[in-house]
Amino acid sequence: MFYNSDEELEKVIKNAGTCIIAEKSSEKLENLLKNAIVVEDKTADGIQEIIDMTTTKAVKPRFFIFKDAEKLSNICQNRLLKLLEEPKENYHFILQTSSPEALLPTIRSRAFIYAPLRLNALETPPEAEKEVFELSKRLLVADTTGIIEIAEEIGKKKFKETSERREFALKVLETTIELAEKSYYKTEKEVFTKKINGLILAHKAIFENGNLKLQLVANLV
Repeated sequence: MFYNSDEELEKVIKNAGTCIIAEKSSEKLENLLKNAIVVEDKTADGIQEIIDMTTTKAVKPRFFIFKDAEKLSNICQNRLLKLLEEPKENYHFILQTSSPEALLPTIRSRAFIYAPLRLNALETPPEAEKEVFELSKRLLVADTTGIIEIAEEIGKKKFKETSERREFALKVLETTIELAEKSYYKTEKEVFTKKINGLILAHKAIFENGNLKLQLVANLV
């Protein structure tokens, strides 16, 4: 998803329990949310301190900005999962990062990624190999039959290692998600938000070794 003003960004944050903001620094977020707690301690103890701070009921909105979230270790990200998945009322968690792809898929599946809208960003195609890009375009608009065909096509591709097929499928899904986000911003059609949710769920399941064809069909049909 994209935003093109500070007002839109503030609205996104206040309407979300958890969100990932693709900004190079946390400065803009800190200026928007003057009373936010900025999380800079990326150790396990630091993350536990934040978890402990959220055990009580909040009577007014509390905002936590995880600065440079891509620097959190996998262990720390995993410790945050429950907190980010089911934020309590009035708690808002903002993961600021210049590299959303560096976050664990399980983290990315629990929140929409928002990025500032830059000149020509919607017209710029995703960075992907031609074969990946072509499959992604098909997957974006595919009906049930098309999704099954694409799943079978990916499943039959020849690779030296099974992991290579999985990585290829994940790249197709990531590229399709980017296409869907740009399509939603340009058209505001809700069909794309539903598509994005299914793509994220499929990505998460396949990343966690779920059956490739089954997960594509189960989450996108």
